[in-house]
Amino acid sequence: MLAVDRDEHVHAVTSWMPVYRDGVLMGLTLDFMRRRADGFRAAMEFLIASAVLAAQERRLEFLSLSGAPLAGVEPDGARGDGSGLEAMLDLLGATLEPVYGFRSLLAFKAKFQPRYRPLYLVFPDPAALPAIGVAVTRAYLPRLSLHDSRRLLARLLQR
Repeated sequence: MLAVDRDEHVHAVTSWMPVYRDGVLMGLTLDFMRRRADGFRAAMEFLIASAVLAAQERRLEFLSLSGAPLAGVEPDGARGDGSGLEAMLDLLGATLEPVYGFRSLLAFKAKFQPRYRPLYLVFPDPAALPAIGVAVTRAYLPRLSLHDSRRLLARLLQR
């Protein structure tokens, strides 16, 4: 979806991935959203509200705002299981917040009063976590240089 003004300036864009069950479109999941820095402030809200209306017209079962990884909020307000892994993920989320904005993304999505659903990452062995961490970092921060990676790791280890 695009938010375009009468002068044909694009103010914002959203991309929605279709979700199928048995070959039938059941819902849409927000893939990405971007707003122009000097675009109108409510452009993203406009696009999401428009997507909700379009989903209702198509009688879709749901429209997902997708996840806010590393934001660290459980649906009932509880905080994880208290494990070392949970603490590490909280630290990683806090450290990456200025770069990616996981928590601010969660706060933005909260305006729409979503129903929260947990997301799980299943992995074969804890030894796989470093490779998973590298893959996730590359997915969210593809332009992160080796130098920036070292600085980020140093900040994580200092905390």
